[in-house]
Amino acid sequence: MYKNPYAKLKPASRRPYTEIYLIRHCNPDYSLEKKLGEYNMPLSAQGLKQRAHLTRKLLTLKIDKVYVSSLARAQESAALYVMKAGLKMNIDERLDEIDWKNWYRLKFFNMTEKTRDKQLERYEALDRELDKMQTVSRRAISDLFHHNRGKRIAVFSHGNFIRSLLTGILNADVVGFLSLEIFQSSISKVVIDRDGYIKISAINDADHLPTPPTEDLYITLAD
Repeated sequence: MYKNPYAKLKPASRRPYTEIYLIRHCNPDYSLEKKLGEYNMPLSAQGLKQRAHLTRKLLTLKIDKVYVSSLARAQESAALYVMKAGLKMNIDERLDEIDWKNWYRLKFFNMTEKTRDKQLERYEALDRELDKMQTVSRRAISDLFHHNRGKRIAVFSHGNFIRSLLTGILNADVVGFLSLEIFQSSISKVVIDRDGYIKISAINDADHLPTPPTEDLYITLAD
């Protein structure tokens, strides 16, 4: 009989479990980015529609506590939900977007191996930079875990923060980071047991949207 070799490595999980829902903000109004700044962009008309569907989904999850980044688009994405659920919006700047200017310069999938190797001459330096990003996101979530053991918490944050956390858990490098997209209004989920063992149970759940996104081009006026 076949035996899964992972069984030898898998630690016994112990209750209580802490469930953390990682929510990327809804679509912002990029046309106002130059006028208001990247931190103050409100949601677009499309983003407000996404928020309504997202709120209905979150109301089914029995969330105990809500944490939100200090950026306007994250707070606006959470506002309707916290009002309907009767919860407090806890602002945490550690959840702000992590700005990594190098990511968009690296395009892997339409390159030959020779060209890719040349483009990755700075790979080790970029990977060290990514390590720092992953450490920032892991520490923030670890702290939320320690203050909310056994609870369900919602974290309204941003694409690079969520990608950094998930790829940090997976111990992925720069290529892994760039290969993962986190859709606007999507929900990802991690579960942490009593001893801190962590499991990714969902990435990019956007089934609550009438038309789930097929790709996210990360287009802003800043590009």
